Amino acid sequence: MLLKEFKNVFTWIYKDLKGILPELVQHRIELNTSIPPVHKAKYRLNPNYAIVVIDKLLTIGFIQLV
Repeated sequence: MLLKEFKNVFTWIYKDLKGILPELVQHRIELNTSIPPVHKAKYRLNPNYAIVVIDKLLTIGFIQLV
């Protein structure tokens, strides 16, 4: 495979990016700690659509039968 053949061309960790500040490639999510977390209700998919969705996910290989 082409990517495996040239894997030394790609950087895998931030330390490999010589000359680039880590602040440029890293991001932070600022959270307000005074606001409590919210638990939302789980979304239930219509069983008729669930079969179609599962079939499509199996077809494209995103999920596998265990």
